[in-house]
Amino acid sequence: MPTNPQDRDDNNPDESRGLLRPPVNKRVSNELAFHIEMRTRELVAKGIPESEARQRAVAAFGDFDGVSAQLESLERATDRSVRRTRYFSELQQDVRFAFRILRRRRAFSVVAIATLALGIGAATAIYSIVDGVLLKPLPFADPDRLVAVWITQPKLASDPIISWLAEATPMGNEDFQAIRQRTTTLRDIGLWTPSAAVITSTNGAERLPVTVASHEVLTALRERVAFGRGFQPGDDALNAPPVALVSHEAWETRYGADSAVLGRSVSVEGTAFRIVGVLPAGLRVDRTAEPTPYWLPALRDSGDIPARHNRNYRAIARLAPGATPRGAAQQTAQILRSINNDTTLRARVVELQVDETRKARQPLFLLLGAAGLLMLIACVNVAVLLLGEGSVRAKEFAARAALGAGSARLARQLLAESIVIAFAGAIVGSGVAWVMMRGLVSLAPDHLPGIDAVGLDVRVLAFTISCAVATGVLFGIVPAVTAARTRAASLMRTGTGQSARGLPGLQRTLIGVELALSMMLLVGASLLARSLDKLTTVDPGFNADGLTTATITLPWPRYRADNDIRTLGLELYRRISALPGVERVSLSSSAPFVGGASSSPVALEGHEYRGGDQPLHTQQRYVLPGYFELLGMHLIAGRLFQDGDRDGAEPVAIVSAAEVQRDFAGRSPLGLRVKQQGTWRRIVGVVADVKYHGLAIQDEATIYVPFQQNPNGAFYFVIRAPSGVAIEPAVKAILRDLEPNAVVRRVVAMNTAVAQSYASERYRTTLVSAFGVMAALLAAVGMYGVTARAAASRTREMGIRLALGGTSGGVMRLMLREAMTGVAVGLAAGIPAALLGGRIVAPYLFDVTPSDPVSFGGAAGLLAAVTIAATAGPARRAGTVQPASVLRGD
Repeated sequence: MPTNPQDRDDNNPDESRGLLRPPVNKRVSNELAFHIEMRTRELVAKGIPESEARQRAVAAFGDFDGVSAQLESLERATDRSVRRTRYFSELQQDVRFAFRILRRRRAFSVVAIATLALGIGAATAIYSIVDGVLLKPLPFADPDRLVAVWITQPKLASDPIISWLAEATPMGNEDFQAIRQRTTTLRDIGLWTPSAAVITSTNGAERLPVTVASHEVLTALRERVAFGRGFQPGDDALNAPPVALVSHEAWETRYGADSAVLGRSVSVEGTAFRIVGVLPAGLRVDRTAEPTPYWLPALRDSGDIPARHNRNYRAIARLAPGATPRGAAQQTAQILRSINNDTTLRARVVELQVDETRKARQPLFLLLGAAGLLMLIACVNVAVLLLGEGSVRAKEFAARAALGAGSARLARQLLAESIVIAFAGAIVGSGVAWVMMRGLVSLAPDHLPGIDAVGLDVRVLAFTISCAVATGVLFGIVPAVTAARTRAASLMRTGTGQSARGLPGLQRTLIGVELALSMMLLVGASLLARSLDKLTTVDPGFNADGLTTATITLPWPRYRADNDIRTLGLELYRRISALPGVERVSLSSSAPFVGGASSSPVALEGHEYRGGDQPLHTQQRYVLPGYFELLGMHLIAGRLFQDGDRDGAEPVAIVSAAEVQRDFAGRSPLGLRVKQQGTWRRIVGVVADVKYHGLAIQDEATIYVPFQQNPNGAFYFVIRAPSGVAIEPAVKAILRDLEPNAVVRRVVAMNTAVAQSYASERYRTTLVSAFGVMAALLAAVGMYGVTARAAASRTREMGIRLALGGTSGGVMRLMLREAMTGVAVGLAAGIPAALLGGRIVAPYLFDVTPSDPVSFGGAAGLLAAVTIAATAGPARRAGTVQPASVLRGD
């Protein structure tokens, strides 16, 4: 090897690329040896002996090893800089070439970009919902230290009426005071609850949402009022002077942003509350609703005194420094057990955002998984298309390989094209995501926290870019690796009309993967669709057609006496009944699927309750005569309420079939007495069960009490009238005459209320079904591309078959048979994946098993039909090849 660096050929491409260059240490060693040799020769020329001259030359370098190490370090840095510069230069060339290729092959580019835009757009749209609801931190300081505190009562899990309290029992004043005084793991613990109140102003009475909170809540949230003051200790005490805070939004809209709002009064349920502060803009504790116009102090009512043991509030707090939710829960449970003398009590302390989204978390991740599956299908689809394009571009690859392009360079070129396609798909997909996101937000159930703040912000766009990079690599890696493993000689052969060895098999494998993933998604969609169909056909126990419910809220301080409530209720009933077009009316303390539910323990006469054996809670409704007939409820035994069941008559009750089954073991309860709300009532009838809260909820034990014997201040008027009758303005006019401070809270058709009860199921099913249909269409596109490419590459074979006596039908059947073989393999592989998908969606199914054969058969049939339709066209064209033209071409 030459020692003179000038003997090197820097124009040698192999050496310049580092393929044949010696290692760095050897190059440095050669360079130093050259300089020593030259210095030695100079000294010898001056008459110095060669041995002495070499010693002097070496000594001139000083620390030879140190100089060698420094030179090696510099050489390596230079190599890295050269390689980096060359890499980015070649990358720019690859990207520019990728754009030229995509412009040249417009049909392929449009299909590939549209496919990716669909997958990335769907994933981004769903991620925007997930991010806004679950991932984006709450807009408070140190939101990870802000926790919700709940009481848990495992013993209540066995009582179906109040089992929901087992994991989330609200907190009462007695619990709150004890925890606040004794805890060392929580700071700034406060009580709050969303509520509503009748607000009276110059515009009349209106029912508005309010937040009832103790003075610690703002401190826990680390929020300050915009001006004025917040609640102070003493504002949230029994019978404290009534003060209120107004939201920033209400201050602007209701008070014209007048700074003189402080000191004004607002009438809440007939009591004048003095405004002492304006809250910061956008402040809300409950993300399922808009900021409430007013905040009122908690614990002012006599019902909240510790002696009442009422539990009406949610609790929030800050974790103390070094404290963990688990440790705080253990300490809080010990405090609760000590003051309640109940060893079964527990506590749940969890991050506030996690707590408020606990019901939405799993369904949203299910939708995100479905969107991710669709994006994966899109990636496989584009990979199949790229493989097909690779076979068409075989001559190009052969020429590039012959001109010296290595397999790595070819692979990088294809990968660059893939990433360019992915970024183009991401740009288009961002528009798709925006459209889908707006649709998702508008269709989302109202109770989804934070849904109103969802948008395509920087976090979501970062997710889109990540998707673009990931998908570009994901669908580009297979074609790139395929090209890298294909030798130049093989490429030259494919350039003469032969297919790359193994390429059709690889394409069929990818199609099988795509069909398996599509099968998984379609089966999940079918299961959810069948579940929704079964849910919507459940008999609610009443006839909702033509019924409208008008909910009226009374000013509470004015209507506490039974006689006042009874008088107003009966007069409203009489006037509403007289409205033109109204056919029938009844009054109840609640209405199915509308609200007003309440429950209490019901004791059986003659049954001795000992130890842990306590009366079970029963749903209770207070109704006027005619309620059962109006709803079309079936009388099973006994009689319905009559006009004689009024105040002063024997207290009576009617029970539901579920109550009979639970408390009377199916035997007739007629004539027996039960104790409800402290009054013994004789059972005079049994009616069929009615769904009040949800079609999927098991029938609940219910007791019905005559309104006149126990009037309740919750007025739910059920009205039967033709659809053209304007109920709401007529009822409001009656209220203005009878009780101006009462408000019509809601007027809704009962059919609409029933449909709203399964809005979450419909939302989930619609999205997954849409993804399933998209997956089937993508599978069809992929199958069409593979079959069309196969037919084009086998034109010579088909021509020979036809020349030797084959028929067009035979050729077509051959192509279809080969295509359907791959489909069958893909569908077979998709069955285990679909079974896994069935297990994932099992918690959301109603009356449908995760292995439902109808869903599996329907999904497989749909995919088979779609792929047959996609392959029929190319197969038909293959059968119409003219043998003469093919042979002349050869």
